Amino acid sequence: MKTVHPTRTPPSAAAGSPLLTVRDLAVVYGGIKALKGVSLEVRTGEIVAMIGANGAGKTTTLKTIMRLLPLAGGQITYDGRDLQAVSTEQVVALGISLVPEGRAIFADLTVKENLELGAWNHRDRQIMQETLEDVVKLFPRLGERMRQEGGTLSGGEQQMLAIGRAMMARPAMLLLDEPSLGIAPRLVADIFEAVARIAEAGTTILLVEQNTRLALKYSKRAYVLRTGEIAMTGSSRELADNEEIRAAYLGG
Repeated sequence: MKTVHPTRTPPSAAAGSPLLTVRDLAVVYGGIKALKGVSLEVRTGEIVAMIGANGAGKTTTLKTIMRLLPLAGGQITYDGRDLQAVSTEQVVALGISLVPEGRAIFADLTVKENLELGAWNHRDRQIMQETLEDVVKLFPRLGERMRQEGGTLSGGEQQMLAIGRAMMARPAMLLLDEPSLGIAPRLVADIFEAVARIAEAGTTILLVEQNTRLALKYSKRAYVLRTGEIAMTGSSRELADNEEIRAAYLGG
């Protein structure tokens, strides 16, 4: 797969330096504190995982980074820019794409139409076609089903479509929310291999994943969220060997 270049303005952060920084992030739902001062950092070129139980605040963190939820406190900085007053559309234009939990594809549109919707932020037909070709190289199944409606695909194929649609925006950074959820095990491996290839091609990835074993296998570093707070952080290898993590998330 060719490198899919970032949107519009490439990140100025050099490899290994902070691209996304979240500081003391607070989010409130109807008086309930969903996030209580979450701080994390993702460096250019990394795959960083967020793990934790359901309701820990992982999806809320991703949605807040995308400016889909308001901040009650804290700061989000991407490539040196404060995102507090930035719209979701502007976040995408800056180079961040989200693959949401549950995929959220358009069931009545064809695979090709779903993918083309992901390219709304660039109008150059040649660039769009080149990016589409890159996505098909990443997920050959999509190339075989271009005229098929999205709703007729299997769960794994829909996840491939959701990732492919996000890549059509040519992101510098990809936020992945539960890519293995509800997918046949035989396709989960294919999806994670594709995620690894996306990272190798230069896209920085923040991964939320219920399968802790896979999350720690494919990421470099990880954060453990517990009831809206960062409970632990470290290299993925260190966390995989941690007795508390093994007992709570890896089956002992």
